[in-house]
Amino acid sequence: MRIGAIALLSALVVGLSGCITDKMVLTNDHGETQTCEFTGHIGIVSPIVTHERYKHCVDKAKANGFKEGPGAAPTS
Repeated sequence: MRIGAIALLSALVVGLSGCITDKMVLTNDHGETQTCEFTGHIGIVSPIVTHERYKHCVDKAKANGFKEGPGAAPTS
């Protein structure tokens, strides 16, 4: 029983110890670029906060005339 609990805890620690990154470069009609990039640790709250900040940055850039370029899909 104790070995199973240790194995489960170890698996959880390894599984939750990564990072998450969202990044996109947007360009306007004048050739100017704006980069939206946010990084956080994997857990319960961080991915949600990171994604919301990233989405806000992208939405704000698009409202200011920036557009996604070809191949500008978000990376994770």
